[in-house]
Amino acid sequence: MKIKICKHFHDIKKFKKKLSKTFPDDSVIVKSCIGMCKTCKQYPLAKIDGVKIKEKSIKKIIIKIEDL
Repeated sequence: MKIKICKHFHDIKKFKKKLSKTFPDDSVIVKSCIGMCKTCKQYPLAKIDGVKIKEKSIKKIIIKIEDL
């Protein structure tokens, strides 16, 4: 599974580190844009195999990715 995240999120290093730790067999790619403009600066966003996901916290988005 490819997990793409936007580089404009304010805590991108922590977000990438937690995703890589939670999903070690999947690739986490930091992109300059994933098509969810202006939202990416405030909330953690991810695009997983074409599906866009937004949550209010890193913990919640990881839970949502696990459910996919």
